Amino acid sequence: MLPVFFGAASATAYGVSWQVVAMIGLVPLVGGAILRYLTFRYRYEASELVIKTGLLFRRERHVPYSRIQNLDAVQGVFHRVLGVVEVRIQTGGGTEPEAKMTVLPIEALDQLRQKVFEGKSEERASSDLEVVAPGPQGSSEEGERLLHLPPRELLLYGLIQNRGMLVIAAAFGLLWETGVLNRVTEAVVGGSADGEGILRGIVAEFAAGIAPGRLVLVVGILVGVLLFARFLSMAWALVRLHDYTITRIGEDLRTTFGSLTQVAATIPLRRVQTVTIHEGPLHRLANRVAVRVETAGGAGSEDGDPNRQWLAPIIPVDRLSALLSQVVPELDMDAVAWEPVAPGALRRVTKRFAMVAGLVSIPFFPLWQWWGFLVATPLLGAAVFYAGRHVRHLGWSVGHDTVLFRRGWLWRQTSVARFAKIQAVTVRETPFDRRRDMARVRVDTAGGGAASQGVEIPYLPVQTARTLGKQLAAEAAQTAFRW
Repeated sequence: MLPVFFGAASATAYGVSWQVVAMIGLVPLVGGAILRYLTFRYRYEASELVIKTGLLFRRERHVPYSRIQNLDAVQGVFHRVLGVVEVRIQTGGGTEPEAKMTVLPIEALDQLRQKVFEGKSEERASSDLEVVAPGPQGSSEEGERLLHLPPRELLLYGLIQNRGMLVIAAAFGLLWETGVLNRVTEAVVGGSADGEGILRGIVAEFAAGIAPGRLVLVVGILVGVLLFARFLSMAWALVRLHDYTITRIGEDLRTTFGSLTQVAATIPLRRVQTVTIHEGPLHRLANRVAVRVETAGGAGSEDGDPNRQWLAPIIPVDRLSALLSQVVPELDMDAVAWEPVAPGALRRVTKRFAMVAGLVSIPFFPLWQWWGFLVATPLLGAAVFYAGRHVRHLGWSVGHDTVLFRRGWLWRQTSVARFAKIQAVTVRETPFDRRRDMARVRVDTAGGGAASQGVEIPYLPVQTARTLGKQLAAEAAQTAFRW
């Protein structure tokens, strides 16, 4: 829908009727949705759920009941009005749901739940199955509430995340296409912008010597945009994560949240592969952190289910240990003894950052000639300073049944992987590593992927890396992996 909307808005700038563009874009969308609805079929077999989709390109999927690990339910505003729900069927493999039923009646959800329960043994039904329905229609089963985020915490989360810049960027592109920015440029810098846009108009005005009054106006607009972006982000967090609650029921962590769109998702504790603690500059200022988890077959990529990626989008530091004890009981963050990387890491990282600073400085020399050193010198100094801080905050540790890795200075991340979830251990040496007698150790889990925030320890002495790799592989071999 969004591409159609922006296309219709942009068409008016080129003399094309927006109604024509809207019709051309909406007809395929509506027709495709109706076709998917009419060709969607599912049936219950004795031991599996069979789902058929497609007209020209038909697809039939067989999902054994014993492999279904989650039935997540999402209800938007129109879902609740029409009495339907979107159900996502998750198994232990893949980065996408095995099936998605977008307009399933509430009664059909209850029947699906009952059939899945009947198709599984009593033992697996109590340990593997997670069936969740949203809002008031959900299960009345109660558990131990581990975390509840009041509106104050949600507003703080929105302030830190600054999701409003995405909305600002989209609005900027729309105003650019419709020509509104040209009129804004005329009001700010004076005269006609001749299609250049507001940014180039402001730059040209600065080059010619901007008047003090207009300078104040430009600064005020920029500050206003930044403040408005933060406001939008806070409003988004308040609506999107309304009444965010984590409850432990048996071996499941269930998260429920949402105002307009109500979401109920389950994070089975046995499927958790890695836990990552995020801490940015604003997090530290507010004494908060965020906790992210990766589950088997769930969120190994950025396209994974967003309802499963964040365990706690924001949580006070003093409550972190209590939450982590529910996910990784054997972990005691206060007792972790961090090991440093190789001493030569500082030299390598400094060279890399200095090279980047030098490349950024090159374009200034043709413009300002020798005055370009006024830019290059602070950049090189900042690169050396940042490299020292970066290496100082690199660390790793092997504890009781866990391996940990921390990285980052301004934006810090601490990743934890359990021995029982390790799939493979890799010791890798690049030509630069071999020159400095270094290596890196990577720990792969079932939830890892291209965008995984897992455990990969760089700049280790080569002998330390090989010993660590053998130790982790041996520990993983002695534990039984369970999905």
